[in-house]
Parts: sequence; C-alpha cells; structure tokens
Amino acid sequence: MGILGFTSFIEDNPHLFTDCRLHNTRVVIDGNNLCYRLYFDNDLDVKHGGEYGQFADLIRLFFNNLRACHVEPYVIYDGAYESNDHKFATTLDRSKRRILLSETIALDGPGNLLPALASATFKQVVSSLGVRCAQCDYEADREVVMLANSWNCPVISVDSDFFIFNIRAGYIPLNHLYWRSVCKRKTSDQEGPYLKAQVYTVDNFCSSFDGLQVEMLPLLGTLMGNDYLPVTLWQPFYSQIKLPKGNNVFFSKRYARAYGLISWLQERESVEDALQTVLSVFRKSEREDYKMMIQSSMVVYTFFKSYLVDYFSSGNLLCRLLTHDGYPLPDWVLQNIRQGAMPTMCLNALANHRVFLHTQIEDLTQPSANTCSLPIRVTIYNILLSHDESQVLQEIPKSPKKSSRHTKEFCVQEYDRIGKDLKKTFLRPEYESSTHGCLPNLAVVPTLCEEDRKTLLLDVLGVKVEDVSQSPPHLQFTSAVVCYWIQHAHPKVSFIHLYCVLLCFIRHDILACQDPLPADVLPEPTVPISQYGKKGKHTWTVPKSWLPKTVSAFFNKFQKGSKTRAFDMEGVHGFAQFQSCMQYAIYLNKVLCEPFPQPDLPGLFSGIFSHELYKEMKNKADVLSWVMSALGKTSQMAEDFYRSVTVVRQIVPEESFATKQLSKTARKKQKRRENSAASSSGYGEGSSSSSSVDAEDLKEMEAPVDVVASCSLENKFAGLLSLDCDN
Repeated sequence: MGILGFTSFIEDNPHLFTDCRLHNTRVVIDGNNLCYRLYFDNDLDVKHGGEYGQFADLIRLFFNNLRACHVEPYVIYDGAYESNDHKFATTLDRSKRRILLSETIALDGPGNLLPALASATFKQVVSSLGVRCAQCDYEADREVVMLANSWNCPVISVDSDFFIFNIRAGYIPLNHLYWRSVCKRKTSDQEGPYLKAQVYTVDNFCSSFDGLQVEMLPLLGTLMGNDYLPVTLWQPFYSQIKLPKGNNVFFSKRYARAYGLISWLQERESVEDALQTVLSVFRKSEREDYKMMIQSSMVVYTFFKSYLVDYFSSGNLLCRLLTHDGYPLPDWVLQNIRQGAMPTMCLNALANHRVFLHTQIEDLTQPSANTCSLPIRVTIYNILLSHDESQVLQEIPKSPKKSSRHTKEFCVQEYDRIGKDLKKTFLRPEYESSTHGCLPNLAVVPTLCEEDRKTLLLDVLGVKVEDVSQSPPHLQFTSAVVCYWIQHAHPKVSFIHLYCVLLCFIRHDILACQDPLPADVLPEPTVPISQYGKKGKHTWTVPKSWLPKTVSAFFNKFQKGSKTRAFDMEGVHGFAQFQSCMQYAIYLNKVLCEPFPQPDLPGLFSGIFSHELYKEMKNKADVLSWVMSALGKTSQMAEDFYRSVTVVRQIVPEESFATKQLSKTARKKQKRRENSAASSSGYGEGSSSSSSVDAEDLKEMEAPVDVVASCSLENKFAGLLSLDCDN
C-alpha cells in the first residue's frame, strides 16, 4: 500500500520526527517492505539476476545489530490478495509496469526490479537467524499495527500508510533507523548499546497542524489517493477547495494538494461532516457509490481483531483465510502460513485462483522465462486445488459447486508477459500426472512417507531417484533442478550456461578462503631455523582443501561487472530461466512438506559473476579445458566441477543443449589449434584424422569415467556423484 506523494511531504517536514534511542524493546517489522528496501537501498545488482550472497550479509547485519541493542524483532509477511478485488487494478498496473521496467533496466535505464529469488532468500536467512516471524491472511499493514499497539512498541517499515495509522509507540521509517552503527549508551549507573532513530507519531503530526483531529487521518489518506482509490477520482472535490500556490518550481501539485486538504480538514467539525461535504460535489445518483468507496478505503486504516497476537502468545492458529470455494485450510497449511513458510503464490492460488508471475530482467523478444517452469507450477496448482475438489465430492451430488468444476472460475488465472504485454492464461487443474499418476490431496500430503514425496517431486522434474541417489542429500534437489532447467529451457541453453551455474554453486565456499596459505595448515618446523637451507627445509603435503592463489584470483576476476563488455541478453535470459525453475521447484518442495532440504540460496547464484563468466567463456574455443586449467586440473575443485558436469550429462540428452556459437576471436583460436594439431600429428590440413582439442575433450567426457573420490563430503560441492575414477 501507499499514499501518493505523502512520504515526500512528510520528509520535507523534519519537525514531524523525534529523535530516539532504540534499545531494550520489541519492534514489529513489515517483512515485505524490509526485503525490498534492504535490497534496493544498498546498490545491489538488479540488471544481471541478483546478488544473493551480498543480500544475505545485509540481512544478517541488520538483525544482528538489532539484537546487539536488545531489540527483539518480529517480522510480519503479507498473505494473499484481498478477495474483494479492491487492489486488483493496482496489482495489474504494477505487473504491466514491471515488464517495461525490465526493458529499461536492461538498457541501463533507472529502476528497481527485485530478483526472482530475493524474497525466498530473505525468508531463509531470517529463519536461520531464529527471528520470530508470521504470515498474515491478507495484507500485513493492519496486523503489524495491531501487534505493535498490543505490545506498545514501534513499527519499522517503508510505507506511507503507516503515517496514517495511530501507532502508540510510533513509526520508524527504515531510512530514519541508523541500523549500520551500534552506539554505546552511558549514564551514571549503566552502559549499553543502542541504535539512533527518528520516530513519527500521529499525535505529533496533528499537533503540528492546529485543529486537525486524529480521526480525520483515514479520510486524508483516502482523498490523497492510495492503492485502493486513485486520486483522479477526487478531482471534482479538489476543484472546489482552495489549494496553496508555491513560490518556486519545487512546490509540486502533490504538496499543494496535501497542504490544501489538511487545511480543509482542520476546519471540519467531524469525519461525518467532512464526508458529506466531499459527497456533495458529486451527482446525487453517484453519491452512494462514492460513499461506499470512501468508507471501504477508510476502514483499512482502522483497527480489527488480530489473530497474530494470540498466535505469538499461545500458538493459536485461528485464520480468516479460506479457499476459493470457502473451505477452511488443512492444519498443516495453517501452521506453515503462520510460520511465514508458505509462498504467497500458493496462498493466492488457493484463495483467489489468481497468480501474477514474477518478471525478471530477460529478453522480451523471447518467450517469458517462466515458460520453462510451467509444468512445475501446474503440479503445484493441481495439489493445492485438490483440497476444494475433495470437499465438493463429499457434498450431495446435485451441489451447484460440483457442476461448475470445469468452468473458467475454477481454473487458475496466471498473469505473465507475452512479448511486452501482460496476458492472462487459464490453467484447468488435472488431478493426475502423466508420469506419477494420481496426485495427492493437499490435506493428506503430510501423511505420505518422505520417499513417496521425493519420488513425486523428482518425477515432475523428469529425474529418476537413482540419478541423484549417490549425491549428498543437500545437493540432490539442486542437481535435479539443473537437469530440469536444461531440458525445458526455451530457447535452449548451452554448455556455457551449465558451466557458469555449476561454478556459482562452489563459488561461495571458494571465496571464503582468500588466504593463499591459511595459517591453520602451516606445518611446524622440524629443524632449527639456523639449519635451514635449500636442502634443509622441511617438506609437507598441501591439504586438498587448500585454495591456490590462482584459483582465488580466477573467481575474484569476475566479481565485478565490466564496463568494456556489452550486456549479454542471451546469457541473462538463460539464467533467468534457471532462477524461474529453481523458484517454483522450491515452492513445490514446500507444498510437499520439504522432502528435500532447501538449497542454500545465498550461495546458489550470483548474477554479475555468471554474466561476466559467460561472456569470457564465449571467447574460448575450448571452454572445458580453460575451466579445468583455471581450477587447477588435479585439484579437488577441478574434480568436483568435472564430476558435476558428468552427472548432468549422464541425465540430460545431448540434444537438450543449444549449439555453442563461438565468437570471432574464439573461432580464430580454434582454427590455429586445429592446424597445429594436424601439423604435429603428420596430417595435412583438411585430413579426416585431424581434430580440435574441443572434440577430444567432448569424446573423453562422453566415455565412461572412473574417479577416485578423494574429497571431503563436508565440502559444499564435493561428492556430487561418487564414481570410481582413475584420472
């Protein structure tokens, strides 16, 4: 939610804020807003697909600094869209603008578009920190205010609607919380840490405008224009009141509207008096409709019975959210909702049969990056909607609900881009899978054994259990998603895409070891220093986990975007498809009660690293040999990488990959290598026996490979597949 131009109006009146020291208190945090602002306000990448590792570091810093000051955070997430469709037009408009924004950002224009896995990363990190959180039935704003008032603590968010709510302990906008620096508090008898902040209260706001009543603020928020009712509806009203004229170009119409409306409300005796005056400017035949619209908007800023207060105090699972057909949700689903663990997309499918898909930075001339993940989403919808189906089947045969099972109303409406336009698609649920057979009912999912749930998920991903059974448990899911992505990508992705993603998987752990000679692996001297000489130095075996300086330099080289290299849309689009597959596979895993452990999202993908590495690889005639050489050929990391590639190629057919298009430089290098190989082997140019290094490498990879697994399984990427190998 948001009130048009109201944040700027408040910020230009700094006297509305009061300095405070935040410590030894609870705070209620708007989780969705915090996720957006932590990402966008810290210059993290949006153009190349996201920087989840850096994002995770910021999240940890934020909450660790709160706790250092004995501030107990409670994070509240949004739930499903309201079933009354009051915000449907706003949501639709925002989805359309995201498509255009995607194109603008790709062309180096301004704008922010949250990467596909940012929300899931935020929730995963918050959960790992042990922060208490909950998910609302619908929009979080009122629940946040009710919790804060019940505990008499402040709210932290970035939402202009909180300037209207009467929050007793006040509202702290995130840009007024100096959370990066923990200060020390000193008094005569105690010392402790705190965070500097500036708090806003409606009492201070109203006292700054003499005569303005707190009860008038919901009407102020409505007439200023919010997510429910646009300000254009009230133009006839604004034409009847006096608006101040600014003395300079910086005094905008929005400021004039805010000052004029506040001045007008100061003169009104009551909310009812103000409402009747507003309605009087419209035709008599329209007044009742306008009255209902105003009242429905004003009620958003009023208080109501919050179930979250009871949830945090006693674990009560009372919930207003019902399915599309009006049935209560299974208890295990309610538990996941309250814990903040159920994807919002799933709630919208259950309650509204309507889902808006995420637009990434992608090639708008190609099919949407979400196209490749459609089979995964269909399975999610089928399991979710099976709950309504099972309830209807228990009713009498002539139930009107039963007769409408195959109408558009019962289908899931998906909104996604086609080209640069937002289009709606109806997906009719089918309760059987061509690969798995009958799908489980939502209510009985937890009763299935883990192996059955794993088998179902792998069937959807097109991977057999035995294909990933030898991989470490924490990598089986990721391996399956990679194989699914390659086989369903449209347009197809190349081996270069695969290599980049696999290197992303191990990059996080590699960068954690920057010292070329870690102190904990230095040997103890075996002879006196005075006796050291060229032949007297001790010898020792370098541990397999030691990171050579050249390998560290290889990964550091691609950490920052290059200003000299052009933006590669082909590469970014392929990675966008990967993120879409991963996002919805994670959602399916959640709907199936997580038969697989969730992947470590902060270390899963780096947009800049993948993009720069992809462009570099396009200039290499022999990509695989180049990567192996950079990783040290016989090193553990090289073994891990080679083994990972082998696993994927054993599962994914060759024709699933796009043919690599070499750059002009790479083609010249390949030609020189071919000529050199032909000359040294005694064959002339054009001989059928001459071959390039690439061809030899590919033949070697296609042949059975025996590998000695000499690596530690505790390593993040070691032992993805255990094969007997003689390298």
